Amino acid sequence: MNVCLITHGYPRFPSDTTAPFIESIAETLQKHGIYVTVLTPDTDKFARTTADHKVNLKTYRYFFPRRLQMLGYSNTLVNDCELKRYVYLLAPFMFLSAIFHLLRLHRKHSFDVIHAHWLLPNGFIGTIVSKLCKIPVVITLHGSDIFVSKLNPVFKAIAKWTLKHTAMVTSVTPAFLPELAALGVPEEKRCLIPNGVDPEAFPPPTPKQLAELQNKLSIPDGQRIVFALGRIVLKKGFDTLIRALSSVREKCPQTTVIIGGDGSDLARLKALAVEQGVSDIIRFPGTINRLEIPIYFYLCDLFVLPAVVDPKGNMDGCPIVILEAMACGKPVISSEISGIPTIVQNGKTGLLVEQKNPDALAASIISLLKKPEEREQLGRAGQQRIQHELTWSKTVEQFIYIYQQHANRNT
Repeated sequence: MNVCLITHGYPRFPSDTTAPFIESIAETLQKHGIYVTVLTPDTDKFARTTADHKVNLKTYRYFFPRRLQMLGYSNTLVNDCELKRYVYLLAPFMFLSAIFHLLRLHRKHSFDVIHAHWLLPNGFIGTIVSKLCKIPVVITLHGSDIFVSKLNPVFKAIAKWTLKHTAMVTSVTPAFLPELAALGVPEEKRCLIPNGVDPEAFPPPTPKQLAELQNKLSIPDGQRIVFALGRIVLKKGFDTLIRALSSVREKCPQTTVIIGGDGSDLARLKALAVEQGVSDIIRFPGTINRLEIPIYFYLCDLFVLPAVVDPKGNMDGCPIVILEAMACGKPVISSEISGIPTIVQNGKTGLLVEQKNPDALAASIISLLKKPEEREQLGRAGQQRIQHELTWSKTVEQFIYIYQQHANRNT
């Protein structure tokens, strides 16, 4: 079977943290006997070679000079709350170029299925080519695409037209299924397929690697370490974590917190840490490359992602970092919103707390920091759940079933 994945995010170089899950899906599909072509927009930071990936990876130019190709790759939204102004200028060029390149690729490879990741823009692009070439299109929702589709009447109309002509829509969280129903997608055309993770991508580091990272971050011996990771935007809820830390330090004084990642909210978070009087126990290492992320997971005692529904209504779907922490055997504390409860079983593989509640978050962190046996038990249960239920192979098997159901049908 020949499948084209359309995306606007893909690791731009081997250690890049931009949408590595799309690469994981593509390469796992390839391992399962699917010939995969990935089509993604060009960017001036794209530096892949034919030797560093296993699929047919294609980029497309849509504007000149190259440095002005600024769409996708987590650059489109301001703090994940509103579109940047240049989007309205560049989007038509992106649409036209993507459609042209997808048509050209189809003439060469005769795709059986187009699989678009994110409803907008890729679902729209894929559906146009689907109508022209009579190829079924499958769309996977990841989170921000539902939010973007509600920003204005034009986007909503485009989303509704796109969804009307798709063969199947999958969502990484049950929270988006009612949204799809409201946009006119019948029940038989929507389904839940959670994200996965590759446990083998997170091997235990050596004691030397752990010691070097601890020294790099100036973390004293004997500290209990809380780790948080993600793009630094409002929907990650890192400000809730910072507001919880004064209580954590009072009850567990030998605690260091690492908040990894970069983004438009970083300066505000650093200022908030100073304001709350906890900046001395927080480390902000910035962007962590993919090769180093496992070391951070194994260094920590527990992982925290206090995700929220942001002021504009945007939220995460099924955060990959939670799955990665569980793959490393770490207990997870997160919020009871969106797709997180489908991953974290409260009291079994981690703890779920009310969003935007620093006191509840602090109580859960303190509880686990004081109970090493419970941390180990939750972490072990989470790791076993990953190995048996939440791998990319399990996810991809569901995608392949959908492909087989719809391939060779006229749309």
